Amino acid sequence: MGILQWVIVGALAYVIYYLINKYEKRVEELTRLIELNREEIKSNREKIAKNAEAVAVHHEKITKHEEVVAVHHEKITANAEGISHNKKRLELNQEIIEKLK
Repeated sequence: MGILQWVIVGALAYVIYYLINKYEKRVEELTRLIELNREEIKSNREKIAKNAEAVAVHHEKITKHEEVVAVHHEKITANAEGISHNKKRLELNQEIIEKLK
């Protein structure tokens, strides 16, 4: 009976050793993955900061272009009014020419 108990104790000790070893390997792998993730997070934060600067620059450019577009829109509107006025003059001149013929 004594040998059976030692076999059971030995088997349990082996199972415990196996489980602990397996757990330690998992912990090591998870620790490695966590470190990789930290590096990626740091890299992503740097990219976000860099992109935020670029967004600010582009926002300034867009604002300037909006101002230019507004000026051009005013000029186009003024030209459209002038064209309309010139068209009326042209029509009147054509009517006068027709009457003189």
